[in-house]
Amino acid sequence: MMQIRPETNNKAPSRWYPLYVSLVGLAGYGLLGYLTAARLREDISGLLLWRAGFFLGLAILVGLHPVKLPGGAITTVAFAVDYACLLIFGPALAAWVGALSFVVLLWRSPRLRQFFNQGQVILSFAGAGWVYQALGGRYVEAPGPLPVPFGNLSLALIAGAVTFFFISSLLIAGAMGLWERRSVWGVWAMSFRWVALRSLALAPFGLLMAMVYQTQGLGIGAVALFLVPLVGARYAFQGAMEMLEVHRQTVQALSNALEAYDPYTRNHSELVTRYALQLGTELQLSASQMETLEWACRLHDIGKCHQDWEPIIRKPGRPTDQEWEVIRQHPVEGSQLAEQMEFLPHTAGVVARIVRTHHERLDGSGYPDGVRGEEIPLEAQILGVVDAFEAMTSRRAYQPRRSPQEAIAELREGVGRQFHPRLVTALEALWERGELEEGPDFPLLQPAGAGLREGGG
Repeated sequence: MMQIRPETNNKAPSRWYPLYVSLVGLAGYGLLGYLTAARLREDISGLLLWRAGFFLGLAILVGLHPVKLPGGAITTVAFAVDYACLLIFGPALAAWVGALSFVVLLWRSPRLRQFFNQGQVILSFAGAGWVYQALGGRYVEAPGPLPVPFGNLSLALIAGAVTFFFISSLLIAGAMGLWERRSVWGVWAMSFRWVALRSLALAPFGLLMAMVYQTQGLGIGAVALFLVPLVGARYAFQGAMEMLEVHRQTVQALSNALEAYDPYTRNHSELVTRYALQLGTELQLSASQMETLEWACRLHDIGKCHQDWEPIIRKPGRPTDQEWEVIRQHPVEGSQLAEQMEFLPHTAGVVARIVRTHHERLDGSGYPDGVRGEEIPLEAQILGVVDAFEAMTSRRAYQPRRSPQEAIAELREGVGRQFHPRLVTALEALWERGELEEGPDFPLLQPAGAGLREGGG
């Protein structure tokens, strides 16, 4: 069971956010009314309602300790219980179980958020039920011979679980995207692609619960025993997400350490990362590209830790040839450090290549290797554009702060030689739509003279 995390509120939401979440809630409850009316045409005994209430209690128990996901959502292992409810009771009663569990679990949340989460879980049950039935699926508590031959319904079972997950995750990603003014795909890639397989791996638990439920001599009492493995699955799930968060915090700590070492680029990596991910979303990069782009942005200047940059930055005039050699080495040393970071999940080599090439130019006049054109990874080209943009629009000891319009104009002067025209055009489009935030105006230290002019590192 997935939902928006209550603290996901770090910027003013889009004006479409209240309309969207209200429509999802209304659509959910409208569909629930239709499903309930259809279900009432069949027999509903007190015993059936008691059994549904048992699953409601189980869903609440396993949902009391949610797991935080990257990007601002939360999930629980209640997906197994939800799926069991669908297979046993059908979408109408299962949707009531899901909606009522949210009433309890989200009682402290704002009413509109509760309404949305109830609506999205109802729509998820309805969509999953429709797909499951369309492929020949049957429910335990429905007219027809028992037991339900789940062994012959593999396609229906898989399709139903996948449909439930994707309807729920996409509806939540839509709400989070409007709340944080990000693309739906970007939010989904950040928050839900990490947990798609882990969540769907809970579906067999739900199937086993349904099979036990319909087995004569076992029934609902034996279903309660599934609480133990579900608690274990929850802690395994949390461990995986905590490890991912440790990876992210480690990279963040390295980035912060560099900016403490070099006060002129204070908050530089954070802003560059933010701009790059917005530009990557605009260019519709894949989820794996967005992942490597984020790691590379946070680490792109880490090579500076190998050298003493303060005399170069503080001195008046342009750097000497010897100082330029120091400058040109930081992508090399940064890439070597990144390649040794085995905690980067399967991306260390790719991240290292992006870090090494982020100061290369299309015409081959960049550094450290002088590669050109398509030899420069797209992610490195994106990093180079936003690195230069952030450096020009932030205060530096060696140059005055420029307006975004002035910075974009200068980027345009470098199109074809230094920057790819598509990237500069996309960045300008983001600015014109008001989706790029200018960096904070930090207090400026007072060294002497002017120094570097090229980008933020």
